[in-house]
This record gives sequence, C-alpha cells and structure tokens, in this order.
Amino acid sequence: MDSNAYRSELDRVRYTKTGREALTDRLMRTQGVERGRRRAGWPRKMMAAAVAAVVLVGTAAAAAGPLWERYFGRLDEDQQAVINNLSAAPEALPAAESHGTVMTPLAAFGDQDFYYLMLEIRAPEGTVLPDYGEDEGYYQLFGDELGEKITLTDEDGQELPRYVEFEWMPRTGEDNVLTAVLRLWPAEGVDFSDGTDKVLHIPGLWVQSPDKVYTPVLTGGWDFNIGAHCGNVEIRELDVTGVTQGTEEFGTLVLDSLRLSPLGMRWRAHWTSPQEGIWPGAEIAVMMEDGREVSLDSTMGGCQEDWSEDYGPFETPIDLNQVTAVRWGGVLIPVEGE
Repeated sequence: MDSNAYRSELDRVRYTKTGREALTDRLMRTQGVERGRRRAGWPRKMMAAAVAAVVLVGTAAAAAGPLWERYFGRLDEDQQAVINNLSAAPEALPAAESHGTVMTPLAAFGDQDFYYLMLEIRAPEGTVLPDYGEDEGYYQLFGDELGEKITLTDEDGQELPRYVEFEWMPRTGEDNVLTAVLRLWPAEGVDFSDGTDKVLHIPGLWVQSPDKVYTPVLTGGWDFNIGAHCGNVEIRELDVTGVTQGTEEFGTLVLDSLRLSPLGMRWRAHWTSPQEGIWPGAEIAVMMEDGREVSLDSTMGGCQEDWSEDYGPFETPIDLNQVTAVRWGGVLIPVEGE
C-alpha cells in the first residue's frame, strides 16, 4: 500500500508537516500486522481527520469475557461483565465460507464509537499457514491491487469511510488456523448506531514481504453484516458547563462536551486564541474508585483553527459504575453514579 494514498487525503486538512507525516506512518502501521500488542499512545497532534461512531454486534455473551483475554490480557469480573453486556446474540454474525476457507466471528462487541471483531480464519484441511519471522514477512487481510482491500458498505452498496486496524492472536497449534482481532474506527460522520445494514468485506489473506511485495494466500469474499445488531450500551453525557483551563499560548481552553462509555471517551473543546498550524491539547483520563487512573489507548479526531473533537478507546473496558471523575488536564469533572 502506497503511503501517498493517505497523504493525498490528509493534505486537505490543516496539519503541521511533522504531524501529517507521523499520522501517515500511524495509518500505515495500523493497516499492517505486528506480532506484539500495540499499546503506544497517539500524541495529540497526530490526529486523523475523523469524527465517527460504531455500533456493537457479537456472539455468545457467556463466553465473551474470557475469550477476549486473548486480546486485552487479564480481565476482572467487572470487565468481563461489561463485555458480556455489550455482546449481541450468537446468530448476529454467522460464519462465511469462500473457496473452502471459513471465517468465523468468535466474538464481537462495541458501542457508539468503537467496534471489535475477533475473527477465526480456517483454511481447508491440509493447508499450512506458516509462522513468519520479521525478516520474512507478515500476514495481511488485504492486498495491493484494485479490489483487494477491506471495505465497509451500506445497504445500498455504497462504501462507508472507516479506518481498520488488526492484530493477530497467539496460534492455537492448528497449522491451518489464524485468528485476528479487528478494531474499526468509522470516519466522516458514519453512524453505526442507526441499526442499518453495514457489511464488512474481507477479501482474503496475503503475505507482505519486508519489501512490500504482496503474495496471495487465500482469496475470495467473506462478508459480515456488523450494522444490524446491537446489545446493551451505557453512555453518559457529562455536564461540562463552565469547565475551562488557562494556557499560555492559546488563551482559555473550554470543554464543550464529554461523552463516556465503558470502551472510551469522546470530547469537544475550543480555545480563545488560535495559533497557525498548531492546536492545544489536555491530557484526559478517568479516575476509578480504587484510585487508579485509566488513560486512553490512542485517539483520533478532527479540528479546525479554534476547535477540536477527539475520541479514543481505553486499553481495556471499564465499569462506569466505578468511575468517580474524569481528569481533563488539571480539572476534575465528577461522574455521577446511576
């Protein structure tokens, strides 16, 4: 994939040169595969121009929490309960088969802003999907030719803007099976919570060499309607009236809105003294009953000269009933319990 494809879109938005290059690199990495867990945060200036939402779909709730420990790591009972509540019925996303390869959603869940799909890829018996070292290449869920990309389309077949990143889970020991977790970030106002059909299309499996040569392994078409099903989503819109903080360079930074969910946060702010080509930022995190402070895994957002809107997921789901406050820079915003 040519990074210029990203740069041509990003040039329409006002970024510093450094920020634009860093964002391009980030988007290229999220399209790729890394063997380890990606846990590096995304600096505020490395924003993608996206304001988005995602709805949940999924599989059997009873096993959802423990299954996701393969991705998130150890989950406590409250975190498992959150995932169970966000997971939909098992029939929501049936398996799909193409050319003898079966792709099966093992689990899926989400809320307005974030969507996670754990997908098992089972090649025909006798097929060997080898492990690759970093100097040999790595698996991709897309190729580099026309028609070989992951797409998301609405009920009329129109493609919806979105970002997709994925990670490979540890192998189970079966030579013909791989498991990936996809995280979707819709863009440009796409609303996944409206209950309409949204079909995620996986074109197959490729191996990308270190020299960016793509070799097809499994090709065909596997479709999953992730937009027509949802579970129990708890969202809290916090009262941020009068929440401000002073800055030396940008004047007064004003928080306009803040939405909190078990999976992440979305917030909008503006400032009184715009500066050419740069934007202010305030660190944001939630404060838990036990004294822990939980930050976001990464963020995306959109901005103009004097305002910005950002959203991002937590590293692991949280129980909203255990949140006491949100820290925005040096300001604590109380979170009222239900």
